[in-house]
Amino acid sequence: MNSNSHVLLLFTLALTSVRNSSLKEYEEGEDCLISYERGVAAYLENNFEECVTQLEDGLKKYSNYTKALQSCRIKCKEDAEFADRLYPVDLEDMYFYEKAVRNTLCLMKCQKRNPVLGKSVTVTPETDQIYQDAKPYEYLHLCYYQKKELQKAVSSAFTYLVTHPKDDLIRKSLQFYSTLPEVDMSTVVNYEAKEHVYLYAHGMDAYDKKDWKSVENNMEESLVAYLQAEENCRALCEGPFNQGWFPDLVPSIANHYTFSLKCKRKCPIKLNNLNGQYHEDLLPSHYHYLQYAYFKDGNLKSACQAAASYVLFYPNDDTMRSNMEYYKKLPKVDNSFFTPRPEAVQYVRRFTYENRLLKFIDKEYKFQDNEESPAEVFINLKKLLLQQPTTAI
Repeated sequence: MNSNSHVLLLFTLALTSVRNSSLKEYEEGEDCLISYERGVAAYLENNFEECVTQLEDGLKKYSNYTKALQSCRIKCKEDAEFADRLYPVDLEDMYFYEKAVRNTLCLMKCQKRNPVLGKSVTVTPETDQIYQDAKPYEYLHLCYYQKKELQKAVSSAFTYLVTHPKDDLIRKSLQFYSTLPEVDMSTVVNYEAKEHVYLYAHGMDAYDKKDWKSVENNMEESLVAYLQAEENCRALCEGPFNQGWFPDLVPSIANHYTFSLKCKRKCPIKLNNLNGQYHEDLLPSHYHYLQYAYFKDGNLKSACQAAASYVLFYPNDDTMRSNMEYYKKLPKVDNSFFTPRPEAVQYVRRFTYENRLLKFIDKEYKFQDNEESPAEVFINLKKLLLQQPTTAI
């Protein structure tokens, strides 16, 4: 047995050691988890055809479920926001509660009418975490390999590695696949990559080639795709939450909102992963590329707007500040050109407010040892900041 085959064997033994072939009892309708567990069981029984069938089925069901849920939550939130108010004056925060009531009614109708959600498919936070962690691909790559579907095997391994970049075992398996003559590493894909990942990569490639129009087109499309992907991610953070006790109305709202907010603040971390490479400045970097491409293309107003948008994220960036000073000296440039784009303004405002709120909770929800425990009356939101919640559904 060569060393590469030994790597795959070790990987198989490692998986087998933490699993057994017996299936648990599940809530009726939790199709995603059932398919996943059946796929794992089939793998352990060396039934690789069934392994692929079940795991692919689970991935498809999970994708359909999350897309349907995202669609309902985003649509209902917008409908409630722009609906005519029942009374012209906001009394005692009634607008907030009216929107909540409208949103709830819309969600009930939307989920009932949706062919996926209407089947009462339940996805628990534990099941959601399995798919968020790309666990099906940990088995899929081995089952594809056994079925001689090598290109799918290597792409599945790569998909898992993107989410688990420190997993040495999967990395060695990927290296093994790269040695096989049947595998074309140039066509390896991340099955879970969002649209903005490919658009951004095309934009960077165009930038290297000085194809400014392509930079503009790809980066603009990537920007739209990124913002939509973040809204989709945030929508999945608005699911149920087991509070573990029975608080009053306001503490209950604050408790659940804090749990949801912490989940939402993790969305950029997920989206800034470009096939295993983390880019902390991914969103603002769109504006950096755009300002230069628009400048080279002669569109000075768009270049100035993009530059002004970038400094919203990094006010003290010397390079962009220098660029803006240079633009201001150009005869065709007016000071009105340096107006940040609306989506950038909205994003930074929300980001700033949410971070300030979380910092306030972290700082203020501290009590002295001799004080009576507030848990009986008020929720200790500080504890929520110490939890590691999954994406709630």
